[in-house]
Amino acid sequence: MRWYERCFWLIAPKVAKIFFENYLVFVFLRRQAARICSNINCAILSRFAKTISFLFLSFLFLSSSAWGFDYSYCLKYYGEASSSIGEIRSIAIKGVKSENSLLFLRNPNDLPKGVKIVKSDPFVGLYLIESKAKKYSYKLKDIDDYVKSKNLVAIGGEGILKDKANRGKILKDQSGFLDYGKFSNKVPRNSVVSNICYQIYGIGVGDQNFISKRYLERFLNQKSPYYGDIGVRVRQKDKNIFVQEIDPFFKDNPFLPNDRIVSIDGKNIVSYGQFEWLVSNLAYQKLVEVSIVRNTKKLKFRVRVDRRYGGFLLPDTFLERFGIWLDSDLIVVKIDPRASVKLPQFQVGDKIIWVDKNSVKDAKKGAYDSLREILSQAGARKKEGKIQNINVLILRSGFEFFQNI
Repeated sequence: MRWYERCFWLIAPKVAKIFFENYLVFVFLRRQAARICSNINCAILSRFAKTISFLFLSFLFLSSSAWGFDYSYCLKYYGEASSSIGEIRSIAIKGVKSENSLLFLRNPNDLPKGVKIVKSDPFVGLYLIESKAKKYSYKLKDIDDYVKSKNLVAIGGEGILKDKANRGKILKDQSGFLDYGKFSNKVPRNSVVSNICYQIYGIGVGDQNFISKRYLERFLNQKSPYYGDIGVRVRQKDKNIFVQEIDPFFKDNPFLPNDRIVSIDGKNIVSYGQFEWLVSNLAYQKLVEVSIVRNTKKLKFRVRVDRRYGGFLLPDTFLERFGIWLDSDLIVVKIDPRASVKLPQFQVGDKIIWVDKNSVKDAKKGAYDSLREILSQAGARKKEGKIQNINVLILRSGFEFFQNI
């Protein structure tokens, strides 16, 4: 290696350090100059300063990715743009109050006591909490094909990788509320997927997964969590969406299992993720037109949108609309007294054994999926006039008995 090449490799990271440490001061001075100046020369100077600042950041990124820079300054930025709550980290997002920060938790019980929650969405595990005002914050960026072609890095997070920067590429964008974006390297929980220090493409949820901008902004822009519902759970086969289960308690539910959903309000449905996003964002009580195919026959229904009460990270058995929450053994662990509609047949501690003389245990399926499928089948028989009520066998305090719901 020639002498000037050795010098370049030695000097480049140090130059990048100087640029980074002075960049925020440089941006501040540029903004102040833009406010004060009004003539054309100042405007030209402001544009020139903006160009130089972009070149500074570009140099920082290129030096880090091409010459083995250790990303220590981006880790330092992460430390200034995040808060520590025990082992949990929360992230400051640009456009959100500086004293509030965002975090992901799969289990809300992991949140330490005493933390003030500003807003929460347990469906997807996102929480906005009160924290110390942060000096820096992150700008959320969209993912496109160009970004997918670039070398990026996962910065910070929790656990043994919290002080490391994991290089990699975005393999895919997020396409469902639990169908997360995928990175080619580890993305610790509440780390950030970034290209340069102050902008990010997502927040880590663990393994190689992250939540991307569209889903983060949906949470941040809502006053309270809401997901629309048209009374079905679906599955995808090729580019077709079929009804897998129907909610037997959904008012005037027109669907049957195996209906193929063609369109909703004129929008063709070709993927599970598209259906999930579209329906979840339908306005509450809106009347929508749904086109289906049932046994080769084309039909159209007018369906009034309701809200989802369970699903995603929460249990989803169709009983949640009554405020009834079950554990994985199908034991009632909670009945929410605020539920607008109630099923007085149930009490806390009840265990569901059968539905319409069908066992709710299925070795191939989880308890929630099994119960939801059996309730769906019972609902379909009721719609067809084969039964009048859904009959449930309950175990309570050692005694088994039937209840009609």
